[in-house]
Amino acid sequence: MYSRWKYRKPSPKYLIAYNKITKDRYLPTGPELTQSAQLFDISGEKMQMILDFPTIGEPHYAQAAPADLIRNNGQLKIYPIGDNKHPRVAKGESESKVVREDNKVHVYMTAVRSHFAPDNIEGIRMGDEVYFHVTNLEQDWDVPHGFGIKGANNAELLIMPGETTTLKWVPDRVGMFPMYCTDFCSALHQEMQGYVRVSPAGSKTPLTYHVGKQAPAEKPAQ
Repeated sequence: MYSRWKYRKPSPKYLIAYNKITKDRYLPTGPELTQSAQLFDISGEKMQMILDFPTIGEPHYAQAAPADLIRNNGQLKIYPIGDNKHPRVAKGESESKVVREDNKVHVYMTAVRSHFAPDNIEGIRMGDEVYFHVTNLEQDWDVPHGFGIKGANNAELLIMPGETTTLKWVPDRVGMFPMYCTDFCSALHQEMQGYVRVSPAGSKTPLTYHVGKQAPAEKPAQ
């Protein structure tokens, strides 16, 4: 086990250098010209460059740690969905649903490459508070999903593999609202979208949702 204080001291073996001028060395593929970083072995009489790689220009700051400090201390690769204990989790598309509790609507949603379930919802009314409980069904460590809906005042969600995260949304007008994945996840990323239809307050439009096939409408109040 590595002690914390040991890696607060500079390594006597390696040096990282950030170099600003890299004219014609890298393709201009972003909003600014790529700059350069280099890793040197300084343990011998003459330092040797062992890695040369492109990086962003600012900030000119670097920090490194031995790989085994991370690799050997609890790095997870798989996040079992069965370990998710969130009270609003949907552990599969069959558990996706939309439930009304007075003026609160709870959407039990799943995200997986490359669609949401449910992906079309009707029957939301002005005055409702909508809670999207989004479960990322991916379990591999490098497949997060995002979730956003037009008009949300609290930005978006980033849902890590096997996790459930909640976004509260209060519609401010009648109409159609797109929802979509905000974190690139696969070649079919743009398929991860859907719509919520908001009706006027007091509307009799039943609460329905789409998960592969149209779900039955809620029964009208007696």
